[in-house]
This record gives sequence, structure tokens and C-alpha cells, in this order.
Amino acid sequence: MNSTLHKTFNTEVNRYKNSLLFYAKQCDWQTFKSKAGCLFDYIESVEMKEMERKFFRIFKVILSVLFFAVFFIISINPEAQPEMSRFREIMVIAALAGCCYELYLFISFRFYMKHKNTFYKKRRERFIFNIQGDFRDIIVPSLIEQVHESPRTTSKPEHVLQNAY
Repeated sequence: MNSTLHKTFNTEVNRYKNSLLFYAKQCDWQTFKSKAGCLFDYIESVEMKEMERKFFRIFKVILSVLFFAVFFIISINPEAQPEMSRFREIMVIAALAGCCYELYLFISFRFYMKHKNTFYKKRRERFIFNIQGDFRDIIVPSLIEQVHESPRTTSKPEHVLQNAY
């Protein structure tokens, strides 16, 4: 991830965090859930783009090495240099192994991405549930402390807890 993308990502996540903190303090849990879902969607999209970028960067390097290996194999003339025929056989086997590995890597990556997309909704719900629990653990104790510290508060602690959950 380059530095500008990294800074943009951190800025966006901090903006979402502040927004979630605001809605948690307001005990507006429906809006909190929708904002947490947007945060999950944003993080997932950045993660998938970054994974694909890294994968295809490596994929292109391996493909170019295989291309040059195949080009080198084709350019060898075994009749002109008989000792190169053994080397050519080794290069053919190595190029085939490299092609098979590259195909395996590509198929594995595609299956991984498909599997990740299949369970997207479940992971999103689990993320929202976990982050909501984390923010409740932060916000609810501070609300209780505020109620106990200010004797002029008109609402009772039970009402504060009821609004928090």
C-alpha cells in the first residue's frame, strides 16, 4: 500500500471511528449498526483491492520469467549443440512445472476470493455485533459514572442503562 493510500485509509477509518463513537454516546444503535456496516464495506473493498494488486504483481513477474524461459527453450537448436539437448529437456520440465504452479496459484486465489465473498454477509454481521459490543463496553460504564457523579440528573440510572442497550 503506498503512503497516500495508507494516509487516506487511516483518515477514513478515523472518521468512521469518530462517527461510531458519536452514535454510541447518543445510544442510537440503529444508526451505529448502519455506520459500522459501511466501515466494514470500506475496509473489505480496500483489502480486496490491495490483495488483488499484490497477487497480480507477483503473477506478472512469474509469467514474464516463464515467457523468457519458453523463449529461451525455443531458441536453442539441439542439432547445433548436442550437449544443450539435455539442458533443453531440463528447461522444458522446469517451464512446465512453473506453468503448473502459476495455474495452481491463480486457481487458489480465485477460490479464496470466491469463498471470501460467499461468507461476506456472515462476516459483516459478526463484525457489526463485535464492534457494537466493544463500543458498549466503552460507553455504558462512562454513562453510569456520569449519572452517579451528577446529583442533579433527572434521569435514573435504570433509564440510562435501558437507553444504552
